[in-house]
Amino acid sequence: MLNKTIKISRQQLYDEIWQVSAAGVARKYNLNYSKLIAKCKESNIPFPPPGYWTRRYMGKDVSSEFVELPPSDIETVELLLSGVKLKNEKKLDSDKSVVKEKSESEINSVAVSKDIADKTFDDINQLSEYKSYDSSVLSFLSMDERLQVLNVATSLTIRNKRKLHEQLIKYKNAIIEWKQKEREAQSKLYYNPRYDKPDNEPTFFNEMSNDIRPRAMKILDAIFSAVEELGGKINTDLSIKIKDDTVVFRILEGQNKVKHELTRQEARELVEYNDKVKNNKWATKPQIKKYDYIYNGKLRIVFGERNYIRDSKSEKLEDRLGDILINLYEKAEELRIYREKREEEQRRLEEEARRKKELQEKKENEIKRTKELINEAEDYNIACQIRQYISAIVQEGNIDPKKAEWIEWAKKKADWYDPIIAFSDEYLGKREHSKSKKEKDPDTLKSKRSYGWIW
Repeated sequence: MLNKTIKISRQQLYDEIWQVSAAGVARKYNLNYSKLIAKCKESNIPFPPPGYWTRRYMGKDVSSEFVELPPSDIETVELLLSGVKLKNEKKLDSDKSVVKEKSESEINSVAVSKDIADKTFDDINQLSEYKSYDSSVLSFLSMDERLQVLNVATSLTIRNKRKLHEQLIKYKNAIIEWKQKEREAQSKLYYNPRYDKPDNEPTFFNEMSNDIRPRAMKILDAIFSAVEELGGKINTDLSIKIKDDTVVFRILEGQNKVKHELTRQEARELVEYNDKVKNNKWATKPQIKKYDYIYNGKLRIVFGERNYIRDSKSEKLEDRLGDILINLYEKAEELRIYREKREEEQRRLEEEARRKKELQEKKENEIKRTKELINEAEDYNIACQIRQYISAIVQEGNIDPKKAEWIEWAKKKADWYDPIIAFSDEYLGKREHSKSKKEKDPDTLKSKRSYGWIW
C-alpha cells in the first residue's frame, strides 16, 4: 500500500465540513476520519458540535451553533489519503489532478447530495470524542434515538436554582404527611408499631440519612427531567417508564461498620444481668449488638441486583448523570427482552391450550357425529326390514281390504323410520334419527298425563 495526499484550501475544507459533515468529506475524498479531525484541529478549522446534524435534520434551528472560520496564516491543508495499491499509482495521480481542478461550486453540488448516514456517523464520532461511549452503547436503539439519548446524556447537569420535579415534590409532601400520621398514632395509648403504624409509608428515601436526601433529590431531578425530555414518564412511586417498560431502581447511602458503644441503658441492663448471675438467680442476657452501621455520605444508585453506580474518590454521582441515564435505558431494554420473552411464552401456552381445546372439541364432535351416523343407520336398517317384511306379505298373496290397509300403514312406518325420506307421522311426528335408540324409542313417545296436561 502507498500513502498519498491531497491539498485543499482551508476555506473549502471548512465549507464542505459544514455543508456535508466531516464524515461525508472523509468518505468523499477517501480520507481517514480521525486524521481528518486531527488536521482540522491543527489548522484551527471548527466543525459542528455533537448532535448538530441530528437537530438540523429534525428541522430545528441550528443557526446559533454555527461557528465562523477564524483567521489563520494557513491557506492550504494537506490531507492523507487512505492506502492505494501501487498498480493504481498513475490513476491516483490523474484523479488527484482532477480533484485540484474542481471548482468550489462543483464540490458543493456533490456535497449537498450526501445522505444522512454520513451525518449520523459524524455525530457518533464526535460524541465518542466528547465522552467515552463506544459504538456498543445503546446499540439496541435506532440511530436517531441513540443520538438523541447520547446528546442528552453528554449535556446532563444538575438543575440548580430550579424547582424540583413535580413527582419529587409530591413524594416529599407524602413523606411529611405520613410522618404526621405516625406521630398522631404514637401519641395514642398502647401504641404498637407492628399493628398501629399508618399504612402506605413512602419508603423510596428510607435507605439514607435526612442530611443527604436533598442531594439525592437534586440528582433524581436532573435524571427525571432528562427522561421526560426523551419521551419517558415518571411514575408516582418514582419508577421510570421508558417506552413500554417500567424501570424500578433504588438510591441509597453507604454505611460504615463501627464497633458498637454501650448506651447507658444497655450498660445498666448488663450490670443487672451480671448481678443476678452472681447471686444464682435466673436471668436473660440482654441482646446487645456488636456493631453499628453509620451513614457515610456516599450515594449509590442501584439498577438491579448487581448493577450500580456509586460515589468514588474521583467522581460523584453528579459527575456521572449521563451514565445513569444510559444505565436506565439499558435496564429498560433488559426488561423489554424479558417481557417479550414472557409474552411470547404466554402466547405459546395460550396457543397450545387453544389447539388442545380445538382438538378436544373436534374429537367430541367426531364422536357425536359417529353416534348419530350409527343411529341413523340403525333406523335405515329397521326401515329396510319393514319393507322386506311388507314385500314378503305381498308375495304371499290373499290380500284382503284389511291387509291392504295394513300394508299402506306399514309403508308409512317404514318411511317414518327411513332417515332419507324422514316422513312425518300424523301421531308420532318426525323421528329424530340421530338420537340414540333409547331417546327415540316409540315407548318414550307415549302420552303421559301429569296434572291434566298431556306431554
